[in-house]
Amino acid sequence: MITDDPGTPGNGHWEINIATTLARCPHEQSWGLPALDLNYGLGERIQLTLQTSFVILKRSEHGPIGGLGNVEAAVKWRFLDEGTNGVSVSTFPRVILSVLHSSVRRGLADDGTRVQFPVQVARKFGRIGLDLEFGPVLSSVGRSEWLYGIVGGTDVTKTTELMAELHGTARTTFTRDILTANVGIRRKLGDQAILIASLGHEVRTPADQPLAFIGYCGVQLLY
Repeated sequence: MITDDPGTPGNGHWEINIATTLARCPHEQSWGLPALDLNYGLGERIQLTLQTSFVILKRSEHGPIGGLGNVEAAVKWRFLDEGTNGVSVSTFPRVILSVLHSSVRRGLADDGTRVQFPVQVARKFGRIGLDLEFGPVLSSVGRSEWLYGIVGGTDVTKTTELMAELHGTARTTFTRDILTANVGIRRKLGDQAILIASLGHEVRTPADQPLAFIGYCGVQLLY
C-alpha cells in the first residue's frame, strides 16, 4: 500500500520488496520493471530504506522508453510500541531525488529533490488493524505539499490479509489535492516470503490532470 506503517524488520534483518508497478492514464502508461525496496533493521526500532525502479514509459503515438526512476533514501524510527504504549508511532523522514538528468528530461523521473517528514500511527481494534500517516513534503521544484493516508486491514485466513486505503497529497493550503482509493492483499507464501498485490484509482485530481489507474504486484523477502 502507499501509506506506510511503524513496523521495522528487526535487528540485523532484511525486508526486500521486488515488484512490478503500473500507472496508467489517458495517452500514457508507465511501469516499474522492477521496483526495488530494500529495508534493513538497525536495532529493533530503526529501519534504513533505499528504493528505486527501472521505469518504462509509453506515450500515445510514441514507442516505449526506459531508464532509472527516482531514488529514495529514508530512515524510520519507531518511538512507541503498541505492546507497551497501546499504540505504535514512528517517524519516517525521506529524501527523494533524481540521479540522472536524462531520466528527468525524458519524463522517467521527477525533477528536483523532495524531502518528506511523515509520522505513522498504528493500532489494532480486534481483528482490524488501522494505520495512519500524515506529514509535510518540501520540494526544491514547485510548491510544498502535505501527504496523508489511512489504511485498514483484516486477516481473512491465517495466511491472508485484505486491505483498503485512501491516500492523498495536497498543497499546504489543501488545494490541488490528489486522492487515491486502493485495495490490496497480503498472502504468506512461507516463513520468508509474502505475496503483496494492490489495485487503485485516483478519485480526485486537479482539473488539468487526468485520473490515473495504479497497480502493484510483488514479493516481500524476509531474512
